[in-house]
Amino acid sequence: MLNGNFYVNKVIKIFKYSLALSSQIDLAMKNLLRLKSLFLLGIIFSIASCEPNQDHVAETEVNNLNATANITPEDLEGEWELSAMNTDFAVNLNNDTIHNKNILLETDCFKNMGVIFNPDGSMTTTNSKLDFKAGESNDDFKCLSGRTDTGSWDVENVNGDERLVITMTIDGTTRTHSRILDRTANTFAFEISKFESEQYYGNPDGTDAEEVTVLSLEYTRVN
Repeated sequence: MLNGNFYVNKVIKIFKYSLALSSQIDLAMKNLLRLKSLFLLGIIFSIASCEPNQDHVAETEVNNLNATANITPEDLEGEWELSAMNTDFAVNLNNDTIHNKNILLETDCFKNMGVIFNPDGSMTTTNSKLDFKAGESNDDFKCLSGRTDTGSWDVENVNGDERLVITMTIDGTTRTHSRILDRTANTFAFEISKFESEQYYGNPDGTDAEEVTVLSLEYTRVN
């Protein structure tokens, strides 16, 4: 018959082995969880680093906005001549069967129109007007040219727009206009209102041009 102590010792050894194995398993599980946490943390930082820097984008947009609005008086000082008078519909004023939206291609009435911006803030404009009710039957157009007007001018940068601010007194009425400019190194252009359109393209009612409105003027530098 086997000694009882032998079985007791066997049981004690098995129990100790089980405790050691359990401890190793527990340690392995803790290490696995630690690695999993580090892996997830790495993924989070990786995603964050891949997202665009919105502060940088916003700053870039502001800088680009400012860069598009940097006109100074020196940019406009000098003499400019009218190079385009654009309308909403193409017209054929010279009866050559060709229609154009740039009236300067249809008549030479506006060939002498221009503006001089002086360094002291004063300005002089030379203007023309088409009268569509000329002739004996009031159905011809006539060029009324040579009118000269004076006023003051300045420039400003507002909300990303380059603006030309002019003040002029015409027929006893003083008006100030702020024009948003579309500008290159040697040209500038701006839109005009229907009222202003009538100052160049007057009395077209009842003619083939009655639906036409001048939309914008473009000037090119002379010196």
